[in-house]
Amino acid sequence: MAQISSAELKLYVWTGDSTQKPATPRYTLNKVRPVNSTSIVFEVAELIKDYVKVKFDGNYEDIEQSAWVQWDIKRTYDDASTTDETSELHMAFRGYGELSDGINPELSKDLMISNSIIHNKCGDTLTIPFFVSPTQGVTKVEYFKDTTSIITQSQGTFTPYTIAQVIRLNPPSPPTIDKTGTMVGNSNKVISTGKIPNNATKFTYQTSDGRDRTVLIECIDECKNIPHKVSFTNKNGVIQDMWFFALRRDSMNAERNEYKASTLDITGEAKYLESNHQTRYLDNQGREKFTMNTGFIREPYNQVLKELLVSEFVYIHDRFRSSPSNSAFSLAVPVTVVTGSVSLLRRKEDKLINYAIDFEADSDFVQSIR
Repeated sequence: MAQISSAELKLYVWTGDSTQKPATPRYTLNKVRPVNSTSIVFEVAELIKDYVKVKFDGNYEDIEQSAWVQWDIKRTYDDASTTDETSELHMAFRGYGELSDGINPELSKDLMISNSIIHNKCGDTLTIPFFVSPTQGVTKVEYFKDTTSIITQSQGTFTPYTIAQVIRLNPPSPPTIDKTGTMVGNSNKVISTGKIPNNATKFTYQTSDGRDRTVLIECIDECKNIPHKVSFTNKNGVIQDMWFFALRRDSMNAERNEYKASTLDITGEAKYLESNHQTRYLDNQGREKFTMNTGFIREPYNQVLKELLVSEFVYIHDRFRSSPSNSAFSLAVPVTVVTGSVSLLRRKEDKLINYAIDFEADSDFVQSIR
């Protein structure tokens, strides 16, 4: 039986219309089968990652968080006369697998968040990312108030209350969230086709393989502190929201590079003024910091917290400013998670679960963009 001897991989990565594949590949890789091995492995994750950009200004209808990827592989076998070629098109996100997920883990193909309970500020818009396609993913979503069904959504017949965060890969009807879809559409388009009912306390969703799952929605009406919403790219590479309901404390760090300047005036009789500054600055900059508390949350949020700590893209919503691309949404301001270590709490041992997380503004206090 012939064994593979060499392989050539052509890797195309682009954004926008899925049909507009570049004429030339981003990368062309060639490998020869190692001795004592029966296969050839190409590591392409880091190559693709360079072209998957994340752009989010608070407008959920216009998130950029994905790119199209096509790979063409030509394999040559050791009998020299046998070759074969394969080609696949996919959508890439900046997601990741954990060590326990094994090699080449697939991202979620139903609910694209990890928690089974969602804490949301009462009355605020709730956005939930699902995976939907003609052959797999979520086929039906039903929202409930306690045990009473509010509304049911089926693929292809969405009502005005449809999924709030939808990756649009197909034409507007039906709206579709999918990583592969029918391979028609734009990788950077995210549409909001309605609001999830504010009085919903849970929803169930059904997957293409017939499984039913339930996610609880817990409305929290904080009356003592001002809640703050943080958005971040989660394990699946899509924007997820998390509320911090309890106390927030702000601080600021300043850094200065200074020198002593002469204040002596010798244009006439030598003199100086006591009101002139001797200390001058080569650089005088600051960075805002703040600590926010989650308030009492459920244990399933431990996974969300872990994903927040390792997220590459984190934003806090400024309720006093509007998104420049859609005034219906608040501005998402980039921040950095400073906290590097957290002891995960368990309800059985710790009873009430609250986390205090340190953040830092992503940009300098004094505008330094040149």
